[in-house]
Amino acid sequence: MPPRAVGTQRCLRPRQCIHHTKSPGFSTSSPSRAQIPPESPKFIEVPRLVQPKQPFPVRMKGVLPPPRDIFHRRKEGKIPRASPEYFAAVTPEPLEDKTTRSDDEFVSWKARQSELRRRNLREGLAELHQRRQESDRRRSIISAANTRIREKRLYAPERKDVRLTNPSVLSTQQPTKHRALPDPTRPGRLAVMSQNVADMAAMREEARRNALHTLYVNAGDFITTGKQLDEVVDRAFDDNSQFRTDSSEGLNIWNLGFPETVQELLGKANKTGRQTALDSAEGNEITTRERMKKIGEELTGGKMLEER
Repeated sequence: MPPRAVGTQRCLRPRQCIHHTKSPGFSTSSPSRAQIPPESPKFIEVPRLVQPKQPFPVRMKGVLPPPRDIFHRRKEGKIPRASPEYFAAVTPEPLEDKTTRSDDEFVSWKARQSELRRRNLREGLAELHQRRQESDRRRSIISAANTRIREKRLYAPERKDVRLTNPSVLSTQQPTKHRALPDPTRPGRLAVMSQNVADMAAMREEARRNALHTLYVNAGDFITTGKQLDEVVDRAFDDNSQFRTDSSEGLNIWNLGFPETVQELLGKANKTGRQTALDSAEGNEITTRERMKKIGEELTGGKMLEER
């Protein structure tokens, strides 16, 4: 029997030894990448950023309107909206029950829809009122807690470590908490301000009284009817006897000539420029007349009639 070579073995059953002859597979892609088909956009590897991209918030277009205040402060005599009286007034019950009518299906359907609307309105108002009370209760609790925290921090004494380690300012030299600094001249200033307010009110009352008296005095020249308007128009435009004469200025507008220019008005006021003999003879008559009128008003205590 020939000797058997050492280190060499022969497989008598080839089908059972296939795994010994199978060569390992070589691939440059990971097992997960090998499952990506070529038509996928992830087939070509693109380097990604190490830092993730910050997601931007979604922009909501439009603005929601403010919600209506259904349970606002009611006036005197108004019925609260969450009361049975309000429900009975807003959603009255029908006089006849038509929900079960067999002869007319449309009328029955309309009655059922009406009943559904009434029930929805009542339940909705009741739930909204309950939510309003709950939100008001939570808001009051939070507000009271914040007020207590604020008062506690506002009037809290200085900490002991701060007081003991504060060498620059002594506790006796620190300012005390006052609502307002004392002011010895406050009563006098208040009296002066009250008197100023009273004087201003009296001045306004006097100006209002003078305006009312002036309106009463000049009310005789007001045009209130069409007949008076026609008379004024005829006197100003059509009456030839109202033309200017040597002794009267006249009232007819067609005989007054061109209106005075600004330069002429300034010259008349400053007593400069070309003046006529009539202007020189007039002198200070207009000013004296106005002064006399003011003196008469002061003496009589009321407005005087204008010269007509």
